[in-house]
Amino acid sequence: MKKGEEFIMAIVSTCTYDAQGRLVRPDRLDIGRAKIDLDLDTGEFPTFDRDHVHVHIVTASGVTADQVRQRVNAQLARFFERAEEVTGYRKIATSKTQGVIPCNRNVTITYEILYAIEAPKWVRSHSPESPYAGYRRDQSAVAQD
Repeated sequence: MKKGEEFIMAIVSTCTYDAQGRLVRPDRLDIGRAKIDLDLDTGEFPTFDRDHVHVHIVTASGVTADQVRQRVNAQLARFFERAEEVTGYRKIATSKTQGVIPCNRNVTITYEILYAIEAPKWVRSHSPESPYAGYRRDQSAVAQD
């Protein structure tokens, strides 16, 4: 890992499904608790525990916005490349925040990725996709709150 890059991961909950067999998005409180637990997590890489929903945070900072975009895109590509290889992986949601650190004026970009590693009985057929496929994956099979 290079300076200015950070990988963080936490388990949110076990996978749950509605009556139609759709993955149910975890409660916001569960997601919040998992993000609080990230402060105690010493792991540098995401985990892929089967039958669980995870939150993974990718953060990059640097002097220029272009530098930060390159760093965060490289980290996202590595994450999605690895995740797409895991049987049962399904991205639920991704959010992005961008800002400036007041004390040194460095630019920061943070992506929060909510994803599930489904048990074999829930796994859908897997088609090969690019490492950035997670950005565009159809979310219609994920039940909303």
